[in-house]
Amino acid sequence: MPYSGKAEEMVNVDIYVDTDPFDQSVANCNKSVNGLTASVGAMNAAQCLAISQNADKVSKTLIDGFFHTVRTDLSTQRAELKQTVDARLMLLRQQSQMLQQKRKEMEEHYARTSARYQKMFEELNNELAARIHAIDENVFRLVKSVGEQSDRMLHTDLVQTAITLNKENSIAQSRLNVATVKNHALQAIRQAETFLTTKARSEQTMRDSIIDGSGNDSYLVPVCFMETADEHRQMNQQCVLPDEYKTMQEQVSEKVETAFANDSEQMGEQEKQQLQAYLQEEIATNVPGDDSHSSRVRVLINKMFNDLALTL
Repeated sequence: MPYSGKAEEMVNVDIYVDTDPFDQSVANCNKSVNGLTASVGAMNAAQCLAISQNADKVSKTLIDGFFHTVRTDLSTQRAELKQTVDARLMLLRQQSQMLQQKRKEMEEHYARTSARYQKMFEELNNELAARIHAIDENVFRLVKSVGEQSDRMLHTDLVQTAITLNKENSIAQSRLNVATVKNHALQAIRQAETFLTTKARSEQTMRDSIIDGSGNDSYLVPVCFMETADEHRQMNQQCVLPDEYKTMQEQVSEKVETAFANDSEQMGEQEKQQLQAYLQEEIATNVPGDDSHSSRVRVLINKMFNDLALTL
């Protein structure tokens, strides 16, 4: 009798796989990788050591070469400077010897000259003494005779006569002293007169040379006035003064802005001359060179000032 249907049956299948060859190959591969890693590390360490050693060698070579070059250069400079110093010392020794020789010659010349002038002054003194004695010979004789008479009278009974004679001599001596004082006073008066006359002439010369001011003299202050425009075409004004006039910044700025706003006041010829003198003094101070560049700068500044002076 035919039969159809579906039947199920549980079947357990056990598969045994031999992994020993694979595990062995993996182990061999691991050993190879470990060996390669160790080789790479050893090679890296050897390479680093070689690089460090080469770097030390290169550095030592460079440092030795640098210091050798510097040492050689310093030795060369030292030798050159030593030659220069030796030459200068030799020149100084020669000049010192020349100066000592010159000093010795000057001392000898001074000794001869002083001796000659000393002899001349002694002769003048002797001649003056002889002339004074010749001029006042009578006075000297009188004094000598009076002294002799006084001595003789002191040893005699004429003591009263000697006293009277001494009194007269004292009066004469006092009159001579008074005459001398009067002569000195006259000389002092003459010197004072000469001094006062010279002083009066000097004051007159100064009065003739100095022009008195009226009290309304004007002084020019150098300023730098700038006008700049921003992106909105608005004009900005700035007035820059030297440092010594910083306290007058606001006052001078207002005057300058007012003068530029009015544009009616003209600078006088005297003020232009003062400004020209001040400009030339500043140019001589700040551009003192004689080269072509300094000459061009001075010419350009003078040209700019002359062009500006035509509009003032």
